[in-house]
Amino acid sequence: MADLNITRLFNVKDMVFVITGGGSGLGEIMASALDANGASKVFILGRREASLKKVAENAVNKTIIPVVCDVTSKDSLSAAATFIEKESPFVNAVIANSGAVGPVTSLPPRPADATIADIQQQLWDTSYDESQTALSVNVLGSFYTFLAFLKLLEAGNNHDDSRGKKDFIQSQFITTTSMGGLTREENPGYPYMASKAGLWHLTKSLATKFAKLGIRANSIAPGLYITEMTEFASGGQDWSVPGSLPKDFIPMTRTGSKEDIAGAILFLCSRAGAYVNGNVILSEGGVVSVQPASY
Repeated sequence: MADLNITRLFNVKDMVFVITGGGSGLGEIMASALDANGASKVFILGRREASLKKVAENAVNKTIIPVVCDVTSKDSLSAAATFIEKESPFVNAVIANSGAVGPVTSLPPRPADATIADIQQQLWDTSYDESQTALSVNVLGSFYTFLAFLKLLEAGNNHDDSRGKKDFIQSQFITTTSMGGLTREENPGYPYMASKAGLWHLTKSLATKFAKLGIRANSIAPGLYITEMTEFASGGQDWSVPGSLPKDFIPMTRTGSKEDIAGAILFLCSRAGAYVNGNVILSEGGVVSVQPASY
């Protein structure tokens, strides 16, 4: 009879992971969750070495390894993959979590009587370079991250020491998309929304192409989690407590917590989620259920 004990279903014992954007925010939480639940090695990639080292120092089981890398540079990604290949003969999952917001045009809310001329001027005055960064980091950065580690992901299915081979937990590529790729409301800005919708489709396209090659592709689409990237929205207030926000804004009346994102990544990476491919875990407290959206 199958062992349905929770510690077997959701542990990531002896598995190897790569997480971009692992020096802060959701990437830091995911890395810490994998480390705390048995991962053999968790490589965190990012541009800020000090932030990466701090995350590694705080790891419970000390399995987190910092790697300086810029996902918008193919040379940097290639160098990171070469380094990691020397440290581990395989990788079980690559998590493309690096992200950029781009211009925020929904906060503060636009006046109800704003004219077309007003809206045009506000949007026209945004930075083209910031918009381009959002598209570059969120879509192309994720795509080339996948390509850089594809050989190591294949090894995750075939290496004798990998649970990919021993327990048939197929290797996978996981992207951090966003509810912003689904909602039609301007939140937080149009370039960001377009980039996350693009990443959503990229993830599903990769799932289709690589399914028969043994590489899965899934995504986590967070709603509002207060991190370094989104703290501008809360103004320093703690919105993670139920009742902090109106139901019209977030039906669950709170933002996402560390436990919410940790649970999602552990499900996808462990035996519990081993039969999942081409899926998106929407973790946003019900926002998409009450806003105009495509889902």
